[in-house]
Amino acid sequence: MCQEQRLAAAFTELSDVHRQDFDADAYTDTLARHSVDLLDVDAAGWLLAGENGRLEVAGAMTDAVRLLQVIQLRAGEGPAVESFRTQHAVTVGDVAAERRWEAFRTAAQGAGFTGVHALPLHLRGETVGALCLFRRRAGELTKEQLAIGTALVRVATGYLLLQRAVGRAEKLSQQLQTALNSRVTIEQAKGILAERKGTSLDNAFEMMRAFARRNRRRLNDVACAVVTGSPTVTGLIQAPVEKPQTCLSGWLS
Repeated sequence: MCQEQRLAAAFTELSDVHRQDFDADAYTDTLARHSVDLLDVDAAGWLLAGENGRLEVAGAMTDAVRLLQVIQLRAGEGPAVESFRTQHAVTVGDVAAERRWEAFRTAAQGAGFTGVHALPLHLRGETVGALCLFRRRAGELTKEQLAIGTALVRVATGYLLLQRAVGRAEKLSQQLQTALNSRVTIEQAKGILAERKGTSLDNAFEMMRAFARRNRRRLNDVACAVVTGSPTVTGLIQAPVEKPQTCLSGWLS
């Protein structure tokens, strides 16, 4: 397969993200595999940021590279960390001549890597991580290779951001549905309690809220118990109605 065909295959696979079982770490592994196949590198690893914007996850194609990514994550420095922070590519043709990142540099040499390059997973002002490329021989990436690598990470970043947006939307939808269900249950419980106690809906709600507070229970849990007839709210059902005291009644007493 020629370079153009491999490049087309890479973009095709990276665009296949409309799956229920989408996993960001597995997706980044796909990006790393294609990067090694298309660029003049021997291995690849990555760092991913969580929803809080901080780097949290390290992954790689091999155990040795995974360790190098973990070292960067724990030390808070290294080519991938710097690329993530600056939102620019970081290229080091020979780590032996590099004076930064002592822990990473020593570990990379020990693993047999000489050149290292990092590309930020950055698009439209958002950065979700960085891809780190390793070579066993010294030398910089060519302009063509750097352009291909940049195109790959930009496409991947776009889909990672899309999946995160979908995930946030689904989470918000679930929260809204939960809140709606809770409201419906509370309204049902108010009606049941008001009918049984012969009181108003507002007074029934205040009774439930007071009962929940005294027993350190969530209002929705108390409402569910009323609706289902749970014995855990017998005290609430059997309690006398506490009618609100008016200013006049208080003065007369």
